Amino acid sequence: MVNPCAVLVGLLITGSIALDNGLGRTPPLAWSSWNCFALNSNEDGVLANARALISTGLHNVGFEYINIDAGYLAGRDSAGRLIVNSDRYPSGIRHLADTLHSMGLKLGVYTDLSGRTCGNGPGTGSKGHYEMDAQTFADWGADYLKVDFCGPGNASVDPRCISVDPVPQYSAWASLRDALNKTGRPMYYSICPHTPGDGIGTEAPWKMLYAPPVAWTRDQRHELANSLLVEYANTADQWIGGPEGGVMENLDSMLHATRLDYSAPGSWNDADMLQVCNYGQGKTPGPGMTLSEYRAHYSAWAILGSPLILGVDLTTLASNHSDCLQVLLNRDIVAVNQDPMGAPSRLVWQHPPMSPNISSYQITAQALARPLSGGRTALLLLNRANSTQNLTATWTELGLTGHQSVYDVIGRKAGGTQGSNYSAMVPSHDVAFVILAPL
Repeated sequence: MVNPCAVLVGLLITGSIALDNGLGRTPPLAWSSWNCFALNSNEDGVLANARALISTGLHNVGFEYINIDAGYLAGRDSAGRLIVNSDRYPSGIRHLADTLHSMGLKLGVYTDLSGRTCGNGPGTGSKGHYEMDAQTFADWGADYLKVDFCGPGNASVDPRCISVDPVPQYSAWASLRDALNKTGRPMYYSICPHTPGDGIGTEAPWKMLYAPPVAWTRDQRHELANSLLVEYANTADQWIGGPEGGVMENLDSMLHATRLDYSAPGSWNDADMLQVCNYGQGKTPGPGMTLSEYRAHYSAWAILGSPLILGVDLTTLASNHSDCLQVLLNRDIVAVNQDPMGAPSRLVWQHPPMSPNISSYQITAQALARPLSGGRTALLLLNRANSTQNLTATWTELGLTGHQSVYDVIGRKAGGTQGSNYSAMVPSHDVAFVILAPL
């Protein structure tokens, strides 16, 4: 059945210029200041983490962006140009970009679509300044732009706000996209759209979600941004539950609040920043997780084709949590995420099955699969229950035939061959992660 809302949006969104930066052919690999510093990032801390990205070996695995999130701006000058907080960034953002570029890294910066931002105070969002701010980011030498949306609402009541309705919201995102195109500098464009939840399945009724409106078509999303945030709430450093939710709720948002098959090279569903290895010591909510839970978190984001954006303090990771660092350094997990074919993943099965009334707490296991280059298939068996489970995916469920070689992604070793299914005893809050290849 044709979605009449999508048809309406298609008729109203006309004459737009597609995103034209050539970036995001695979999901970005990055470190962000937010989970580590929140609003208090600073030049020394960011550069220390950049150096640690290299010294830990993460840069060699492919991580290249160093992203500064909210808190680095102080307002605007009399001409309307953005002012950087000189106490925290005394050398300025251009100097920071030049330094990172000299290290072989790239710089990401932050703004908000509306006239407000999450924590920066009034006057530092980009509404009314899209072209000026886009040129500022280009002049700074930025390579990545995260755009938050902390001013959803009625502009007639608060002129800083922007409506979350599909057409005016799309128009605003497209205006900033066009301003970025106009600068001539390629900048990865990461956006945080909003839409109300529908109350079906794991979605809360009418809660404002970070997710693209369902009326936006696949082509419209691909023309708009390199990645689109999808989450019920900002990712907390916990497995499940609590006021902020947990990584399992965020995983469920990727299955309910977007279309996995809309992900493709150049435009990705974004499951938000990783909490891996924070152990409750970051600046965001949550008591922390176990090593196996962090491994499951990292693996799920990888097979989903989400951007992998680290948020841990890298300067102490090797000394404090070397075992967790080894999880992040697993080249095979990263390779599944970075597969050049860029195929979308899919939910193979879920226990209990999807239903209109299911909650995240009720889900005990899930199987996710992603086609890879060379005719291979990545398979993730996720045990969400509180005890070990024997989990199985059959070739019929996976669309495979014949004997398949098995490669253990977590153990980084060959796992023999299988003729009709893959089965594993998976510990509580952990995964079996394999790559299947036809013989």
